[in-house]
Amino acid sequence: MENDKEHRLQLIADYRQWLEPYFRYIPWFEERIGKNQAKLYDGDNTSQTISVPVYDSTLLNFVKSINSTGFMNRNYPYIYSKYGLTSCADELARIEKCDLKDVDVIVGIISKYVIGGMAKGKLWTDAVSEGIFYHALVRIKQILDVWGDERA
Repeated sequence: MENDKEHRLQLIADYRQWLEPYFRYIPWFEERIGKNQAKLYDGDNTSQTISVPVYDSTLLNFVKSINSTGFMNRNYPYIYSKYGLTSCADELARIEKCDLKDVDVIVGIISKYVIGGMAKGKLWTDAVSEGIFYHALVRIKQILDVWGDERA
């Protein structure tokens, strides 16, 4: 029983250390739910250019920073397969059901958008406009706050 408590406390401390710096992005993500997140740059009055998406610097900082932690799960497709996640609605529903033992599921969902967005930038904007990043960070914060207050 004591080992379970020690393991739980260590897990909480680890998650806090890795993820707490990203809670500062919560208000920014909340403001942008439902809004388009990228603008297209198509050159200066030239007709033969390719439009390039331009992302908000806050979004780029978040993605770059969280990806550099080494905490992203490159095996996120397994989580999607295991829980049958196929849409944003499925992801949001799963996030809300998660508890301390399931934080890795939330990280897997974040990983899909962060890692996948490196090749397909639309995933980053989808994660912001659909509220994936927002709900994931809020749920992790709620879980850590609840379990962090455990004193017994």
